[in-house]
Amino acid sequence: MIIGIDVSSTAYGTGVSNYTLNLVRHLLKCDHNNTYKLFYSSLRLPLPTEIQKLNKYKNVKIYHFRLPLTFLAYLWNRLHIIPVEFFIGKCDIFHTSDWTQPPLLNAKGITTIHDLTPFLYPQWLHNKIVSTHHQKMYWASKKCQHFICVSQNSKNDLLKIFPNIDPQKCSVVYEAAENKYGQFIKLPLATQNKKKATIEKQYGLKRFILSQGTREPRKNLPRLIAAFNLYRQSNPRSKIELAITGKYGWGKDILKFKSPYIKILGYIPEKDMVALHASALFLAYPSLYEGFGLPLIKSMKVGVPVLTSSTSSMPEIVGDSGILVKPTSIEEIYLGIKKLLSSSSYRKKLSKKAIRYATKFSWEQTAQNTLNIYSKLNS
Repeated sequence: MIIGIDVSSTAYGTGVSNYTLNLVRHLLKCDHNNTYKLFYSSLRLPLPTEIQKLNKYKNVKIYHFRLPLTFLAYLWNRLHIIPVEFFIGKCDIFHTSDWTQPPLLNAKGITTIHDLTPFLYPQWLHNKIVSTHHQKMYWASKKCQHFICVSQNSKNDLLKIFPNIDPQKCSVVYEAAENKYGQFIKLPLATQNKKKATIEKQYGLKRFILSQGTREPRKNLPRLIAAFNLYRQSNPRSKIELAITGKYGWGKDILKFKSPYIKILGYIPEKDMVALHASALFLAYPSLYEGFGLPLIKSMKVGVPVLTSSTSSMPEIVGDSGILVKPTSIEEIYLGIKKLLSSSSYRKKLSKKAIRYATKFSWEQTAQNTLNIYSKLNS
């Protein structure tokens, strides 16, 4: 079987990038029989080093083009001309990401549905993003033979918005955190503490709540900040800090809220992410809507409690191992913060639950489930 995968998203440092890169990595680790054709295109961004490294596998071929994604979106989503086989040759399966849906000659199409934000909450996104997703999904809903949804909630949303899609053509395959998160808590305690101390010193942190993710409207950061400030007003002697990490995406930014206790750290290199998650008292992630919510699993894997929303996919991902709050209620977020900061024994209890619950998410399982779908579709 020849499997084509669009890996163009891997250059952008987003959740979709993370998914695509880790899926391909783990497919190649577990599958040495099938041939993989990786399609990458960008006018200015070079082929990511992590994709280049995959050349070590004998069953991989990388096709690198310098066409801008905006052009491919016009060519494939709007005009829907020139099959992807024109670029990469024959393939049996072609797996698309969230940006373009090329026509296919003989290949069977699969696409991954991360979330349906452009359809449910278009006001949170640029018009260009909304338009591109609508055009891509117009063709995907008509032409794809299978849909991989990263949560049951995403599957429910997909079928609600596109009732023409056969539910039998949809599978839930969860994302995961990289193995290094789970491995961290297996290190000797002294080693863990040393790594934590290094990262705290590097970023000027001591006792802090972590917020992680691209700074965009649906991450609900203004309400999180307001809730944190309520806690500060009630506990003026507290030295607890709120560390907000993640690059700026779009919408109104939160830089004006910066203070000695609110640290907006911006983009954090991946090499620092494990120790940063592990160092936090807890993760605050009261997002308004998520297809999955990868930062939740990262924190849970290192035994850090999470405070997150009672909406969309987040209860599904967290189970009973975190505190769920109504994301539009500053008061509920505040009470969740207060509860977690008031009791170290409660945090320890949630930590143990988080570690246990997070074991159901692994990239090995994600890759194997995805490969099973490819094989079934090609049989």
